[in-house]
Amino acid sequence: MTMRLKSWPWPLLLGGFAGLVVLTLLLLLADFAGVPRALVNGFFLVLSIIGYAVIGMFCRTTVPEEYFVAGRRISAPLNGMATAADWISAASFLGLTGLLLSDGFVGDGQHPGGLAYLLGWTGGFCILGFLFAAKLNRSQSITIPEFLGRRFNSDAVRWLAAWGAILCSSIYLVAQIYGIGLVASMLSGLTFELGVFLALGGVLLCSFLGGMRAVTWTQGVQCVVIVVSMVVLSMAVSFKTQGHPFVTIAAAQSLPQIQARAKQIEADPAEQSTREVISLRMSNLDAKIADPVNAREIERQTVMRQVARAKADNAPLREIQRLEANPAWREPTVDRLVGAWQAEREVFAQAISRPVGFQAPYLAGWNQGWFNSLALIFCLMLGSAALPHVLVRSFTTATPAEAQRSIVWALFFIVIVYLCASALAVLLKSFVLNELVGAHLDQLPDWADRLKLRKLALLSIQDHNQDGIVQFADIRLFNDYLVLGVPEMTHISSVFTGLLAAGALAAALSTADGLLLTISNALAQDLYFQTADPNAPPLRRVMLSKILLMVVALMAAWFATNRPVSILFWVTCAFSLAASTFFPVLLLGLYWRGMTRLGAIAAMVSGLAVSLYYIASNHPWVQMRLQLQAVNTLWWDLDPVCSGVFGVPVGLCFGILVSQLCRDKN
Repeated sequence: MTMRLKSWPWPLLLGGFAGLVVLTLLLLLADFAGVPRALVNGFFLVLSIIGYAVIGMFCRTTVPEEYFVAGRRISAPLNGMATAADWISAASFLGLTGLLLSDGFVGDGQHPGGLAYLLGWTGGFCILGFLFAAKLNRSQSITIPEFLGRRFNSDAVRWLAAWGAILCSSIYLVAQIYGIGLVASMLSGLTFELGVFLALGGVLLCSFLGGMRAVTWTQGVQCVVIVVSMVVLSMAVSFKTQGHPFVTIAAAQSLPQIQARAKQIEADPAEQSTREVISLRMSNLDAKIADPVNAREIERQTVMRQVARAKADNAPLREIQRLEANPAWREPTVDRLVGAWQAEREVFAQAISRPVGFQAPYLAGWNQGWFNSLALIFCLMLGSAALPHVLVRSFTTATPAEAQRSIVWALFFIVIVYLCASALAVLLKSFVLNELVGAHLDQLPDWADRLKLRKLALLSIQDHNQDGIVQFADIRLFNDYLVLGVPEMTHISSVFTGLLAAGALAAALSTADGLLLTISNALAQDLYFQTADPNAPPLRRVMLSKILLMVVALMAAWFATNRPVSILFWVTCAFSLAASTFFPVLLLGLYWRGMTRLGAIAAMVSGLAVSLYYIASNHPWVQMRLQLQAVNTLWWDLDPVCSGVFGVPVGLCFGILVSQLCRDKN
């Protein structure tokens, strides 16, 4: 027997908010009483996972309409909350503050800054609300591939759309589970791999038992946790720095001092000498990459002599291990060695190119950074409006008007989180520039030492010019999860670490829930039943979707344990792929009657192929295999994550051209 829930969210969500506030106050008292931090943080983790699982169990169902689209009766406020939680992923919750702090708002003149992500992510919901939400709701479909298959009366269109949805969602899902593992292992003290599978249990208990019905209510509560955790943390930091809780005002007050301090650092001769040393090391790495075999042999001989000398002098084991960590000594193949050198060079390039403040001082007028920023905004906006796991939420409301209103509600909650994240980046920048830059290496701020020594290091410092003083170019902040170190940087209670991690976990879990449903439903409804068993009974459809959901979750967890590159990179690639695959066919299919099934196939295949090729051909592993390191494979020097700039126009052109040429054959 399943529990009947009204679709109006306020009683449940207000209760969740009150419970979160009471819990935070109790844990603050526990912190003041001397309860160990690990116990407090672990309590947050366990309680969060249990709470979401309980909601999933109460909302369990085997009714297809409930499992796939939550009965199509979700109100606009609740659907907006669920959409916001579905949208605010681990990448944006964990990575946006660190990205803004490190790369500034407008970038370094070559790469986009954090402002492009803010504008692109929020602007995409405007497109979704104006163009797609109401029309998708009228279709009464279950999945986006099913909608496209009905629109063009074509199994081939549905089949291709299903594979496109699986590809985009799988890339996004691995990044979310990677974020879950980071948060869970940081809170629980377990290994990263165990943290992944522990948190994955909470995801499965929610989405496996109740499908979209359970996910909707869980995401509503997770939206409260996400918003409250970010707002409360920002207010606490604001009060700590400026003496009042109005975070945006506090950021505006801090910005002039930050910019003045940035100019002082940029003019410092020690900072300039550090950048010169880094530039010289980059030149040496370029020479090694150009002739890796000879460079490897020379460096191995040098390391061998240094290790022998260290052992003869009875040097500390840590010093010997540092010497043996040299890539030329450690890597067994030349290809992997070149990859290590390229990664090291990229770190050096970021160290000297990123702005000290929030804008690089040499930027004037048009530059490549602005070009990359506009391209990224384009990809993120169209990708936001075309992600299958976000689009499917338009099917859960009762009317088209409710679907559009839910987008407004979602945008409201998203803007709150992003405003707080932006202001938080400004406030944290003052701690980095005023307390860390200029400090002696043997007298670092206590928070810097703690961030360096954490199990998942959030900070590393390398004294490039050997003067014993920290320069800005010596600092490397790990943007993907830097926000988890905010309580230590700002000297506020460790309870805020647990609260913040609960918000990050909610962001990752909520997005993972939606992605798992999208992938499993595409596999079951759009691939298997559509081709192998179109007359299957409803119960069998639901059960197969549940089984596939579990299989997909375990496979994604296995991929995530291999620790892919940065969360933000993969998430942004997923946006470009979704924009290239689905935006042209949705736009033309909904607003142009001349669009044909062959045109739809051409639009999806061409857009996806171009975008996927651009990402793959510029990936370091592919370039190493094809020996393309010395070849410029970028088009107009655009970053690989901006591949949607090429995929979307190609998809639109091929969709129109093929529809016009093959109209009689359709």
